[in-house]
Amino acid sequence: MKQSLFPDSWVGTTPIHFPFAVNVVAYIIIWAVCLSGLYLIWKRPKQLGFLQRWSTQDVLMVAIMAVMLEVYDNMIGDQFITPIVQLIPFGHAFALNDIPYMFLLMVGVAIIRKPGAATAMVFLNFLLMQLLYGGSEASALFWPYGILQGLFVDLYIVFRKGRIFQSGSNPFKDGLIMGALRAVPAVIIQNVFLVPFLIGTATTFGYVFLMSLFNLIGNGFEAAILSALAIRVANSVNPSSGVDPKIKLTEKKGSAL
Repeated sequence: MKQSLFPDSWVGTTPIHFPFAVNVVAYIIIWAVCLSGLYLIWKRPKQLGFLQRWSTQDVLMVAIMAVMLEVYDNMIGDQFITPIVQLIPFGHAFALNDIPYMFLLMVGVAIIRKPGAATAMVFLNFLLMQLLYGGSEASALFWPYGILQGLFVDLYIVFRKGRIFQSGSNPFKDGLIMGALRAVPAVIIQNVFLVPFLIGTATTFGYVFLMSLFNLIGNGFEAAILSALAIRVANSVNPSSGVDPKIKLTEKKGSAL
């Protein structure tokens, strides 16, 4: 990663470098966190009593949104948007180029609204990037980074018992938290452990701290501000996406009476 995003005096000069044994143990722990998180996303909803089965439409929507994320992220965004954003002071640090990406991600979450949706969309987007563009990160060893970008978003959905982007909830708050969780854990783990261990490119703790802070603010507020619009788009695509299933069931029983 380029440290030109920040003044040299801000990031420091001491590179992050851990012994090989520490990196190996950290890498194993990262995979353990990913697998444990995925297991929790799979099992916890059933234990909490809000298990929602995935439909064929949900699976198709994940695929469609993942392709749209990939088209923007590595085609439109990297080629056209990011060069413009880099002309804005700290624009790239605040991830302003992620605004369309965060909007698409929030639309996907609002349409599906099931634990696992965010991880599925982001990880499939990551796989498409690896297959289409290759490069130093085109390896299964980097899969934790693709998983972590959606894992904590889905854990938040589990924590909220699936009650996100619904009537009575606060879409701004939901978007703020999900946007921040999409950015920060993944950015820290990528720059502190994955890239130095798997590629050998070292950065500084100052850079990681600033990059994480700016990304947290940028992605968080992008998702928060765009959440209301994402819900409207989701409802236009799938009118039932914004309705609590329990409310819908109650309405049906009432009409039967």
